[in-house]
This record gives sequence, C-alpha cells and structure tokens, in this order.
Amino acid sequence: MAEQAKVAVLTDPRKFEYREVEIPEIGPDEGILRVEAAGLCGTDWEQYLGHLDNTPWAVRPIIPGHEILGWVEKVGANAAKKWDVKEGDRVTVEASIPCGQCFQCQVGRPVLCKDGMGYGLRMGFDNPPHLWGGYATHMYLHPGATLHKAPSDVPTDIMSLFNPMSNAVRWAVERPETGIGDTIVIEGPGQRGLLAVVAAREAGAGKVIVTGTKNDTLRLSLARELGADETIVVDDDDPVERVIDATDGKLADIVVDVSAFATEPITQALDMVRPGGKVVVAGLKSFKPIPNFISDKLITKEIAMLGVLSSTWSSVEKSIDIIRRRGDSLAKLCTHHYPVDEAETAVKVLGREIVDGPEAVHVHIDAAATS
Repeated sequence: MAEQAKVAVLTDPRKFEYREVEIPEIGPDEGILRVEAAGLCGTDWEQYLGHLDNTPWAVRPIIPGHEILGWVEKVGANAAKKWDVKEGDRVTVEASIPCGQCFQCQVGRPVLCKDGMGYGLRMGFDNPPHLWGGYATHMYLHPGATLHKAPSDVPTDIMSLFNPMSNAVRWAVERPETGIGDTIVIEGPGQRGLLAVVAAREAGAGKVIVTGTKNDTLRLSLARELGADETIVVDDDDPVERVIDATDGKLADIVVDVSAFATEPITQALDMVRPGGKVVVAGLKSFKPIPNFISDKLITKEIAMLGVLSSTWSSVEKSIDIIRRRGDSLAKLCTHHYPVDEAETAVKVLGREIVDGPEAVHVHIDAAATS
C-alpha cells in the first residue's frame, strides 16, 4: 500500500475533515515535502470563517496552510538542480506558484500571477495530487514552486516565524523604503506588527511606535521588549495626538497598518503621517468600507498610500537571516502549536475564539506531532 499523508481539509466555513491521501510518485521536475510546520495568520482565520468568499481565495474544499516549513523528502533530478536542494534539506516554501510567463510574474509580483496557483489558498483539494497545503504531513512540490534553504539548527517554532517575518520586512521596510532615522508607527501588535518592530529596527529606524487596544496588553509589552520606543492604547488615548506629542509635531515618516478588521487605523494613519510620508496598508478589513476616509488628505499632504499583500524572494531571504541571528529573542512570540488533526482548535485559538493556556500570538501546525 502506498504511503499516506494525513491532512486537514476545510470543506465548508467552520468545518474541517481529517483525511488520508496517497502520496504520489513524482517526475523529474517535482518533489515531495515532509511538512515540519505550517504557521497560521489572520488569513487562515478569515478563510475558516468564510470571509474570503468574494476574493480569489474563495476555494473549498482546500487544505489550508500557506506558511510552510519542512524537509525535502523526494526530489526529481531536474527539480534538485533548479531548487539547488537535495533530499533531507530543510526548506521554506513560498505560498505562490508563479507561472513565470505573465506580466505580473515578469515584473516580480508572482503573488498576483494570472494563473492563480498557490499553496493553502488557491489550489483546492480536488486538484490532483491533492496535497496543496501545509495543514498536512506531506505536500506536493510543483515544478513552479519556490524554495528557500533554512538553517537546520533553529527550533521548529522559531523557524515557523519565517513567513510573518518576511511580510514584516517587506511591509515595514522594503515597500516604504524605511531608512536610518525614520519614525515609523505600526498599527496593530499581532505577530506581523511585532515582527515589524524587529524589521524596522534592523533597517535603522530612529523611533518605533506601536498602537493597539486594551485587549493587547501582553502584545504591547512584547512590542517594547522587541524594541518599540512607545506603545499607545487607542481605547485610552487619542493615537494621533500621542504620535504628534511623541514626534514633537513632526509626525511619522511611515505608518504601517497591520490591524485586522478595524477601519479606524486607516483614517488615523492619514493624520499621523507627515506631508510627503507613506502609509502602508496590510491589514485585511473583510471588505468593509472605510467611514470618514477623506481622500483629499492624500492630495494636500502628498501622501503615498501603498497596498501590500505578501512577501518577495528578497524579504524571505532577509527574514531567514534575521531569524538565524535573532531567533532566541523571538521565542517568546511562539505560544501554541497543534498536530494536523487539531487544526480547527489551532485556528480558533488564533482567532481568540477559544483560550488554551497563554494568550495566543504565533500559532503553528506541528506536522510531526500526534494528538
């Protein structure tokens, strides 16, 4: 009997099924990943709730999991040369599977590839060979997959931060071109917001300010431990006034919104950023409109507003380097992990729907564990 992979399949909103799938034979351009971990983010929570149904990611049934870490279990000869890997290598796998031919791929934005292939969000379970997501013990490596070598000596939980760290590098540094001495405000102290503190410090930011709610006491404390100069509880203080005070009226060079669902941070960002500054929008709002959004502020202050979705090759490489050097200081973010057959619990803990011990910050599926 062929070896079986254990998988968690999201069949409907709020419904997982746990199945076994035959691990396929591979050709010279393909591979099989033995999954070590799949990190969870806010998109996993929205996917579970069914909030992505009007987006390109409205796919079910599907094996979720787009933050993928593992070992190369099998690799074809051509694929080994292309990816520069061998069996047994520890790697991270990018979520996007670019076609390499369309306009977006040619200009370096594979996440917007017209073919729409990708792990955990775009390729449904019904597409053979079915293993298209990280909530599984094994995953199929398509010829178009993008792999990065990962250090072998970093613990699983810390290494599983590579994807949110790569997002933080792109959103808080690469896209706004953060430089030495810049003042940056990070709205939202989730795992990406916290890692954006680290990324901004690595880039030489002069002042880092993080905003959150009264429910974010622990996370705001972590932000200060990771290098934030100031934290603001928006329930208690006007965040715009606090930023004005903290910058002696100069305002922020860059504001990065990584808050989930709330729309107020978008309008507040326009008042926090200096004329000629940049606002980076990364937090998903479930397609809600933004009340009181005054576009004239973009014009009169010449603000650049930048939407960001994912990471780049360079940001993944930088994230792996940061984790290699600073992993010990990031361990405190890694709060929960669950086996594949407890994927639903993992997602609910991430979404704060249930409490399982300490407050959740970074949650990952531990594919090697058993329940």
